[in-house]
Amino acid sequence: MNAIFFASMFLMLLLAMAFAMAPLIRSARSASNGFANVPLLAALAALLLAIGLYAAIGRPDAANSERTHQSASAAVQGSPVSDKKRAASVNELLTGLEQRLEENPDDAKGWLLLAKSYDHLGQHVDAAAAYDKAQALGLSDSALEARLK
Repeated sequence: MNAIFFASMFLMLLLAMAFAMAPLIRSARSASNGFANVPLLAALAALLLAIGLYAAIGRPDAANSERTHQSASAAVQGSPVSDKKRAASVNELLTGLEQRLEENPDDAKGWLLLAKSYDHLGQHVDAAAAYDKAQALGLSDSALEARLK
């Protein structure tokens, strides 16, 4: 696919240059006979310079989506150290939510959020208890209830 893309890009570039350079070449030929091909040579030099710079410092592999996807997934997975930090921050958030619910036990949305959090972490017994409190306060979630029962 990359070869087809680059070939079509090159053909479109040549076509655009032909439309842009034709009037310049005609006017240059009528003005002076000695420098008739200067605009064409300048455009060709610019094209070769662009291709050379791209080959030297460009990133041809950036067009390959598989490599890009692999590097992005590796960045998301992270290292074990970042996983430990992430787990610690989740535990801190859960602790904060639990403390908030101790201060305000009538918060049905908070109990439901706590139940979903516990369910996501695989703590189904704690999730069921928190969900029961949310249900007692009049808030329910059928998808969560189906997973817990």
